[in-house]
Amino acid sequence: MVEGTWIPQGAGARGRRRVDASVVMGVVFGLPGFVSSLVVVGLVAGLIWATGWVVWVVMGVWVLSGAVTFVPSVESLLARLMFDMRPPTTVELSKLRPLWQSVCVAARVDSSRYTLWVEQSKELNAFAAGGRTLAVTRRALELPPRALEAILAHELGHHLAGHSRASLLAWWYELPAQGAIWLVTTAMRVVLAVGKAVSRFGTAAAALAVALLSLVLLAGLIALNPWLLLMPLLSPLLAWSRRLGEYRADATAAGFGYGPDLVNVLSGWLAAEHAVRRPLRVRALASHPATADRIRRLRAGR
Repeated sequence: MVEGTWIPQGAGARGRRRVDASVVMGVVFGLPGFVSSLVVVGLVAGLIWATGWVVWVVMGVWVLSGAVTFVPSVESLLARLMFDMRPPTTVELSKLRPLWQSVCVAARVDSSRYTLWVEQSKELNAFAAGGRTLAVTRRALELPPRALEAILAHELGHHLAGHSRASLLAWWYELPAQGAIWLVTTAMRVVLAVGKAVSRFGTAAAALAVALLSLVLLAGLIALNPWLLLMPLLSPLLAWSRRLGEYRADATAAGFGYGPDLVNVLSGWLAAEHAVRRPLRVRALASHPATADRIRRLRAGR
């Protein structure tokens, strides 16, 4: 046990699914990306089908397409594509499953609703994805049982609060906009490369034409994704909402009875960080709070 006073969390939230403020803020801050994607889908549909009602149908189908992420097989496929994951081996599952079941018993949730994975990473990490996916790294499997249970309880907290589902939906709905950004930025690189060659060997008029074309492409990129204009303002707010989500997952794990174990795990991480103070910009854009702040909140019962 680490030194300090431990204030236990209430057990009333066990097994209860409640969307918290961090999810609401994530949805609000993700609206520009969603609208940008909707514009892209509408433009592409308009190029393929000139009929107006067909374009609206395609856009409506795309809006409803987010429901496919709720399908277990689709979620598993997306998890494999987004992360380097694999099913646990028999030996790994024999260690992981009993610990996960203990966490779910403490949380009063059905452990069979979730799928366990192992991430192909040597880092100490675990994460929740979608509505059912929970993964740990190979190094995390080397932790003592109670420490690993505490980390699993934290990830279950993300699931119960809706963090992982909201993140997957945000990723899904930003795909068209991200694809458009990739196409336009690739075109801009080509145009700029041509412009560089023209400026050396071509005429001034040709160089001016290339510069104007670059500005047109840039304007098109901003029109397709106004998120780019809002990013300097919204990125710190989005990072803040994610930090609130981490605090919420910590508090949920503490409510399941893993508070002291989670403090022990975080204390080990804090010692490994060598107390290096991060610059203000890094802290503002960090998706995870400072480890010392997480420990302080857990000890205070917040």
